[in-house]
Amino acid sequence: MMRRPTPTLSALALILLTATLMAFPKISQADDDRSNTARDSEIVQAFGLINAEQAREIALKQAPGVVTELELDDRDYAKGWKWEVEVANADGREVEVDIDAKTGKVLKVDKAWF
Repeated sequence: MMRRPTPTLSALALILLTATLMAFPKISQADDDRSNTARDSEIVQAFGLINAEQAREIALKQAPGVVTELELDDRDYAKGWKWEVEVANADGREVEVDIDAKTGKVLKVDKAWF
């Protein structure tokens, strides 16, 4: 006959399982960041786009501060690739700068005042 697990053993197993599962998204996110950087570099070279550092410099001229996010995006594929750069300014407010990845032209500066 099989013995039933004690409540303490079951609780411990549940805690370990939860902790393990919570660690996976962090590992997965780190892998995504590395793969996105590699993907972005390939796309930049293949299509003759401005690179991440150039996009960063352009964004900081529009909105001085600290870059908190930098993403090469093709959601508006009909319009081509763009860099979406989020900058936190000295007041802690966030500004999003969209840059045409082919020309380096600033498409939009959006201040999120919340």
